[in-house]
Amino acid sequence: MSFGQLLKEARKKQEKTLKEVSQAAGLSLSYISDMEQERRKAPSLDVVKKIELFLGLANGVLVNAAQAEMNIQSEVRTIFRKRPELNMQLLRAADYCSEEELTEMINDMLKRKGHPNDVP
Repeated sequence: MSFGQLLKEARKKQEKTLKEVSQAAGLSLSYISDMEQERRKAPSLDVVKKIELFLGLANGVLVNAAQAEMNIQSEVRTIFRKRPELNMQLLRAADYCSEEELTEMINDMLKRKGHPNDVP
């Protein structure tokens, strides 16, 4: 589950409103809503910890999800900077393929390179 999905699920489970979470986090209501709808990334880890505390989450589930998304974003930037033009062409081409076609192409490429795992 994504950070936004986990946030929304935890908020609803605790029967908290967007306004209450926004006040506890010190963020706008629209920012909280956008995170839940996955239109915005997670805020700083300090703010995520405030949200966890407010929602009574002690196991770090939101922090872990936020960190995972931050790591993915960093990895994508690193990969993209290596060959930006080629990566843009690949993204544009992907727009014309079904998810099944893309998964098949990725798995074929990984197998040719000797990578042991298929894409789920």
